Amino acid sequence: MSRALAWLVVVAACGGSTHAPLARAGDAYDDGGGELARSSMRLTLGGDDRAAAPEAARARGGYGGDAYGGAGYAGWTMPSWNYAAPSRVPHYNVASGLSGSIEGVVTWSGAAPPKLATACGTIDNPSLHLGPDRAVRDAIVYIERVSVGRPPAAFGRPAAVGGVVAKHGCALVPAAQIVEPLPAAVAIHGDAQRTRLRVGGKAHELEEAGMVSVEIAAGANEIDGDDGKLAAAWVLGLETPYFAITDDAGRFRIDQLAAGSYDVTFWQAPIATAGANGTIVYGAPIVAHRTVRIEAGKPSKLNVALP
Repeated sequence: MSRALAWLVVVAACGGSTHAPLARAGDAYDDGGGELARSSMRLTLGGDDRAAAPEAARARGGYGGDAYGGAGYAGWTMPSWNYAAPSRVPHYNVASGLSGSIEGVVTWSGAAPPKLATACGTIDNPSLHLGPDRAVRDAIVYIERVSVGRPPAAFGRPAAVGGVVAKHGCALVPAAQIVEPLPAAVAIHGDAQRTRLRVGGKAHELEEAGMVSVEIAAGANEIDGDDGKLAAAWVLGLETPYFAITDDAGRFRIDQLAAGSYDVTFWQAPIATAGANGTIVYGAPIVAHRTVRIEAGKPSKLNVALP
């Protein structure tokens, strides 16, 4: 039998290309997809408010996945997207063998924000995460203006940093993350309760154990519930090869910098406060800038106290 005839027999035996549609997760004919999705969420989310990152990831020399965010970011792994990879060249001169670096600690100098009363009960403030000695965990550190730098972390392929948000009770986690390079999208995963989301002024229906994908614009993108009662998440869309997220001790490190002066941005998600009728209110993000001088082969220290 020829190969072409064999394929025709297989297609005919399988009934052509017509398939029964999958049942919606959770209904009477659900074949397990809903339970599988919920199990996946339980594997992803631990008792903490963010996905647990393996200790091996921290041992690779950086904080928040690796020194630059890398293929994973704060325990999240970016799925494959269908949009075309960026084809433009970097906006700076690419060089190899760069040996400068910045390392430091981000701390909190003000009063710790109060807990919030939500439909899920009283929770710790979802925006600010303080560790030992008032260290700020999950603060984002990045450098935007670069004239000479290392190759972009994910240039020429779909985004490999950030890209996943999960609804966990009355909060969207992680509270802040980077997606790089642009264009990019974020996958938002649901839990056992359906909700309506608001992203960039547009509403999205998130079904039980469902998933929606949204495009991320340059700058800070807020994702929250359309009724204002869901703790929000922020996604920073950036075009830079230099970024990091602080670990549990508030530490960060950015490597492979050329010698020179840099403006370093420290970005902390807006602090949540209780509003009327159980809503959650946010002010502006906390942003600090520091100028640092980099020398080849010598790490520069940069400690910052917020706000």
